[in-house]
This record gives sequence, C-alpha cells and structure tokens, in this order.
Amino acid sequence: MLHQDNNWYVLLGEQKYGPYDYKTMIHMMQSNQLMDYNYVWAEHLESWTPIHLLEEFSKDRFQLLLQKESAYLDSFITRKNGRTDVKIPLLGHNTLRFFDGELLSVSENGALCLLNTPLVQVGDLLKLHIKANDESEVAFNIEAEVIRKNFSKQRLNSKSGLHYAIRFNDVQSVGLTQIKRWVAAA
Repeated sequence: MLHQDNNWYVLLGEQKYGPYDYKTMIHMMQSNQLMDYNYVWAEHLESWTPIHLLEEFSKDRFQLLLQKESAYLDSFITRKNGRTDVKIPLLGHNTLRFFDGELLSVSENGALCLLNTPLVQVGDLLKLHIKANDESEVAFNIEAEVIRKNFSKQRLNSKSGLHYAIRFNDVQSVGLTQIKRWVAAA
C-alpha cells in the first residue's frame, strides 16, 4: 500500500525537517534537495528509512504518476531541452579512477549514464570520452558534474555499474551537434 497522503519528515545530519506532503517530497527529489540516500519517516514506517528503499519514491512509481492525469504532475520539473534514449559507450575519469560505461539518455544539458564503478560521488567532476557507434557518428569529449547517484540494493564491488545523472559543463562543438542529431532523430 502506498502512503502518499502521509506527512513526511526528512533527516539531514541530525536535524529533522517536516512535515512535508508527498508533492513537496517529489519536488525536493526532482530539484536535488533530497537525495536517494537521505532518510525519511512517516507514520506507516517503523523507523527512519533511506528514501531509495521506499516504493512511494521509486522510479517506477514516478513513471506511473507521469503517464496519467495526476494531481502530482506539477511536482515534477519540466525539462528545458528534448531528451532521447541512446546506448553509446564511453570512457571516463574523475581524476581518481578510470571507468567505462554508456550514455543511456541524453539532452543538450546532461545525461543519464551507467558507469561501471560505484565509487563516483555526487559533485565529482568527470571527463568523458563518448565513442562513436558507427561511421555516421563522431567521438567527442564532455566535462560534466555528477548531480545524482542512483543507489542499488544489490551488493556492489569496484566494477559494479550504477546510474548517474550528470550535468554538462563543457561539450565539444562536434559533440553538441551530435547530441542535437540524436534528439532530433527521436
């Protein structure tokens, strides 16, 4: 059973905040004020729980709320640029370690990536080399900042892939042209 109408409380450090309604909680997650690893509590919970463990805040639940006329639609941030799903291999580093992975969705401003390391953190600056899939595409470089790290319930090792949302700080001009082509083709 989903408990959307409950009053929600947030634990940041040792400070408790709230109560918040469900719409406010969604908006806080969308604007990165509340991260997957933050602990929350509501009356139906036995204890403070990391938000990524709760069905009410799962990506599947959010997809459902976005697909139909919902009272929660205005809680979600509208993207300024078109976005498209892709599957583009990449290589990268955060000045501490190298990793590989792939872009899963992309817009002119950022992307969702699967990076084969759980050791990249929110706020890390990344240098990424986006590979070309075929002769019609070009390889290019991006500098980006990690703005969200999606947590996993599975046991992780140094090569475990995790999803990261990144915001582009600098994209080579040939790369920006390529991204615009991908989005337009969708």
